[in-house]
Amino acid sequence: MAVTTVTVTVRMITVQTLNYYKIALLVLLMLALLSLQIFVVAVLLEAGKSKEVNSHSNYWLDMAETLSVDNPDVYEAQAYYYRAQALNGYEVGAAFRVNDVPKERVALELSLKYWQQAQKASPLWPYYQLGAWDVEVLLNSSEQVIQDRLSAILTLAPNERGLDRALLQLSFSAWPKLSQGQKTFMLDRLKNRNHKLLKSVFLIAKAAGNHQAICVNLPWKKIRRLCR
Repeated sequence: MAVTTVTVTVRMITVQTLNYYKIALLVLLMLALLSLQIFVVAVLLEAGKSKEVNSHSNYWLDMAETLSVDNPDVYEAQAYYYRAQALNGYEVGAAFRVNDVPKERVALELSLKYWQQAQKASPLWPYYQLGAWDVEVLLNSSEQVIQDRLSAILTLAPNERGLDRALLQLSFSAWPKLSQGQKTFMLDRLKNRNHKLLKSVFLIAKAAGNHQAICVNLPWKKIRRLCR
């Protein structure tokens, strides 16, 4: 009777151990597949970023998107690609009227769609909001859209210095569409920044015809070389 008991116990332990091994092997296989997927997506992502912009979609980024699950890095890369596609052929600072060029509008709307997907995947990252706002400014969006987006950015990161250059340049590019409170906030922010940043913002504002907002509202000592 004792021998039988021992034999049954050994068999039970053996079967149980085999089951543990199977589960462990399955887990390891899943982790290996996940690691492979992450590696392949990273390779495709880098290939897509280095691809020259043309009038077609980006094959490498499309593949990365297909193999990904709600990946904000892929959405960001796609957003930048379609923005570059819309502006392809335009010199920096050149006048851009998106209403006259339907293909460019389609590309910008795709860019905006990807920025919105990136925001949904990572809602607390303000740079995705900033990317979306950049496209909305290019799309000549309504005052309400412009103001709402800026409010969202400032709510997420009111003191983020890394946003300064792009945030101020976009603000003075879309200046007439900002609320009075937003204008006051941006003027105060610009007032406390160095001359190099001020100059870059002033050039954008001047190209958009909004530089007088700087010349009239900032201390003369700070802007005299720009506004004389």
